[in-house]
Amino acid sequence: MALDISFLAVPLGVATPPARPVNVYDILREGWRETRVDMTLLFFLDPNERHGLGSLVIDALLALLDGADLVGANGRTGVAFDAGTYLGSDEWELGSQVDYIDVLAVNRTSGLALVVENKIGHVLNNPLDTYARRALAEEGVDAVIVATLAPQHRVAPESQAGWHSRSITYADLGAQIRASADLVDHLLSPVDTNQRRSLDLLQQFMEARTEGWSMTDNTVEAARIEEWRALLEEHGEAVSQFLTARSNVERTLRARIRRLEPLIDTQLKDAGLVVDWESHSGSKGVAWNAYHFPDVDWSYEC
Repeated sequence: MALDISFLAVPLGVATPPARPVNVYDILREGWRETRVDMTLLFFLDPNERHGLGSLVIDALLALLDGADLVGANGRTGVAFDAGTYLGSDEWELGSQVDYIDVLAVNRTSGLALVVENKIGHVLNNPLDTYARRALAEEGVDAVIVATLAPQHRVAPESQAGWHSRSITYADLGAQIRASADLVDHLLSPVDTNQRRSLDLLQQFMEARTEGWSMTDNTVEAARIEEWRALLEEHGEAVSQFLTARSNVERTLRARIRRLEPLIDTQLKDAGLVVDWESHSGSKGVAWNAYHFPDVDWSYEC
């Protein structure tokens, strides 16, 4: 049966991604400065700030630290942090640059302190033991979590590894925030100007920290969808027949590969050729066998 492939000549519009939206951190060129990032973190981590998001951001951070080692006066205690005990609390006291600690969050009611070492473009060489002991000196605190927050995961030097609870990334934090059911509620029905502006600022902050964004252009997307629908309406049967034919050919190629494998193996053994590894695969009309011959350190694909 002859296939109608005239649909392949139908011109399609170019799918251009929407331009990167305005970002205050890009404009001020402050996205990389730790002190500015610390100040933004301090604002969003505080459940009682004017952003109106409550404990959403600090809860996301705590959830990422679930199961991490608590730290005591002698380092990690081996006791796993149970984040669920602390979620939803508004009794956090926040401070920045507290005796060189980037962000210190203290919950005296629960006896917990959270030390956040924010690393932007620097190695992790801070005295985490000193930070932990400083946090433990807070009234009512008997356990500490020492976490690093950075664009990439950071590893504490050997001398400080025993004082480091966990490393998390800004991408991790952004994903955890976006997974919050409360965030969806806030986005759908912001209660006031402060909350609406704070949601936008939080989006810009995470974009600047992760160098990514998740906005889309609905007009462009709608045009692409309508274009595809029109193509299917006119050529749907031909497209379906083409895809079916391609699937049948791919199935035939995979069957041929299976038949060829033992034949090729026999030929190689008869020729005295030793193979230390081989691989067979195929997809979308392309099928191949690959072999490596260690005696000559040479690979061949057919």
